[in-house]
Amino acid sequence: MSEAALYDILFIDQSQNCPAPLPTPNDIDGSEVLPNRPGSARLVRIQQRFIMKFGAHVRPIEAQNMLYVAKSTTVPVPKVYAIYQRREKQSTVTYIVMQYVQGTTLMDLWGSLDRARKTSIAKTLRAYFDQLRQLEHPGYFGNINGGPPLDDIFSATQGANEIKGSFATEDELVDWIIRIYSLEIGERAAHKARYYQHVLPTVLRSDGTPTFTHNDFQRKNVIVRDDGALVIVDWEFSSWYPVYWEYSTATFANGLWDDDWHECVRIALDEYPNQSLWLSTIKLEI
Repeated sequence: MSEAALYDILFIDQSQNCPAPLPTPNDIDGSEVLPNRPGSARLVRIQQRFIMKFGAHVRPIEAQNMLYVAKSTTVPVPKVYAIYQRREKQSTVTYIVMQYVQGTTLMDLWGSLDRARKTSIAKTLRAYFDQLRQLEHPGYFGNINGGPPLDDIFSATQGANEIKGSFATEDELVDWIIRIYSLEIGERAAHKARYYQHVLPTVLRSDGTPTFTHNDFQRKNVIVRDDGALVIVDWEFSSWYPVYWEYSTATFANGLWDDDWHECVRIALDEYPNQSLWLSTIKLEI
């Protein structure tokens, strides 16, 4: 059996500027394992030039999001070279081969930066997120392939399997949040679910325009290259959401609130504190 028969090739970069022969899933053994969050995808560095992200929970759409952003904006993302899949035991494993970005996460650097540098970084990020906001939307709230948004609310909860596609309106999206909440919490919070049914359509409200959203804006997902430039990584949850979603997930992910990161967030993003508070409450309860 040939090597090519061992896995499916979903995408190969055809730009002819690849710095070396592209690695495949068969090149993982002996490669450098990189640290990553426990229980999430595995990361390895191959030939000092490539990162391969893989796992049963990795999806091709993460790489497709990066390809879309790279094609449609000047937002700096790792270059995607290949997407593979193969069947391993009882699951399908996706492999994304992308550019290795030499640098340090903003999380690791933050404490050593002065206020001027932090403000400069925030303004640069603002320019990038503004580009995402300006992308022409497809007329629905969902992922770039027309499926449901990639937020955990719509993928990792009871009732998520009932969602068959994108949401045509913001009202439909909010209605599904309420339905999922009711399924997750059950009868013990039936009265609260009815309260949310009454109030959420009025507080989770924007102009109804879908905006392309990274949906995991945290310092660990911003790499500061050795030359000072920024690269935004981890696009696995990106989709078309209401305009307040980016700010809401960024504040929800702020963790201990033990430093001044929130000041950067409010420069980089328009603030939607009302919607953020309600969405954070729902997520915590779920």
